[in-house]
Amino acid sequence: MGYRLFRSFFGTSPLVCAIVWDMLSTQRPPNSTPNHLLWGFLLLKQYNIESVNAVLVGASEKTFRKWSLIYVRLIANLPLVNQIIFFLSCTFQYPTECDPKWFSLKFSGPGVRYEIGLYIATGNIVWAHARDAFIDHLDIDEKALADNGYRDNNYFVNPNGDPLKKILATHETANKRVKQFYCMKDVFRHILTLHPSFFRACVNLTQIMIVNGEPLYDVEPLEQ
Repeated sequence: MGYRLFRSFFGTSPLVCAIVWDMLSTQRPPNSTPNHLLWGFLLLKQYNIESVNAVLVGASEKTFRKWSLIYVRLIANLPLVNQIIFFLSCTFQYPTECDPKWFSLKFSGPGVRYEIGLYIATGNIVWAHARDAFIDHLDIDEKALADNGYRDNNYFVNPNGDPLKKILATHETANKRVKQFYCMKDVFRHILTLHPSFFRACVNLTQIMIVNGEPLYDVEPLEQ
């Protein structure tokens, strides 16, 4: 399999796959193989129905489900991401009857929203969480550069000039990288309690790619 085809299937490079395999050396099941890790990547990237993924890897649906979810959870639990911030919106199937609390104007249906924070100087992802948790982690007098979804001047600075907008554009690059994994872009079909693990796994993989040869574009420092 060539490099471009590999990336189209698994969402990342063989180098990053090898790095993740090594990072999980003390957590992964002893009877697992690198192929099982790739199944996790395949699930995150393609997010096909299980019957399709099972055919692609030559396994039963039950076996694919077992190993792919094991590795999604393991990748999600890597201690990589514990300040610019932006929203990441994802849609999912209603778990039962329609509930207004899940309604998203963006999707005109059910959806969830997460926050992802970037360190301006490096472009590294330093924050990934559900909404309404970020401000509790700011230092006194510390503020974050954020889009217009954040309106509180006590905690956030909204861009009002080209230099700030250029920095904020880094958000969009990071957003696209996370959402190149189709589990973050397509309607989520698994049980909703698994969604945070899928989100965290995609964020962690994006961060690993950033620090291993795929950085976000450089931003010139602002004058104080």
